[in-house]
Amino acid sequence: MRLNGFYIAGMILCTILFTGEISAQDLNAEQVIDKVENSIDASSAKMQLHMDLYSASGSKRSRALTVYMKKTEGRAKSYLRFTEPADIEGTAFLSLEQEDGDEEMYLYMPVLGSVRRIAGSQKSGSFVGTDFSYNDMTILGGGNYGEDYQAQILEYNGNEYVLRLDPLDEDITYHHTVMRVPTSNWYPTKIEFFNEEESLEKRLTNEQIEQVDGNWTARKITMENVEKGSRTVLELEEVQYDVPIEDRIFTTRHLERGR
Repeated sequence: MRLNGFYIAGMILCTILFTGEISAQDLNAEQVIDKVENSIDASSAKMQLHMDLYSASGSKRSRALTVYMKKTEGRAKSYLRFTEPADIEGTAFLSLEQEDGDEEMYLYMPVLGSVRRIAGSQKSGSFVGTDFSYNDMTILGGGNYGEDYQAQILEYNGNEYVLRLDPLDEDITYHHTVMRVPTSNWYPTKIEFFNEEESLEKRLTNEQIEQVDGNWTARKITMENVEKGSRTVLELEEVQYDVPIEDRIFTTRHLERGR
């Protein structure tokens, strides 16, 4: 879940319209990615989210969570805590972007009573039983596409770019992703994730996109696991942008204390 890099939870959710003198049809892939990243430019955000997890058989589990995001000296920090139901309450996740662009990730689970660092090899694993991986959670804040991927334009129809993104970060285990970006606000509407066999593995869809306090915002985010038939749906209940957030929140100590 970073503002220029951590979404579930996104990664999730703020965009400011970016304008320039170059017309949309004259852009190369790197310039499109720059517009996507510059469109997600709030210095901080606090969000209340509702999460529904649907299994392949159709059963549903629901959760509630709070997300804090902040950018300091160009580096993004994200903190997420589940507040409901009781069996997951207090579980918390912390992502800290480092100076070299890498992310340190930590998870606290009350049942274990300790903070666990997420190693690079674990970042592609399921995030707390959802259809998001730990790496996917960075999408909630926009994704660090410029540093993590090599982009190329597959299609431009006058209103939308279709990009192929090949990962440069060894912690990203997808073979490539395909992103759809409308030129109306440069907020990605769909991202498809392909596995090493180049088959579609997962699909993320941003819906109900509207402006909140001048920021383009997806009210609904769905991550569908095409291979498994499951999906995780995030719905934004409340969001505040550019609000003061204490740095102590983005610490491993706060993961355990939660207050």
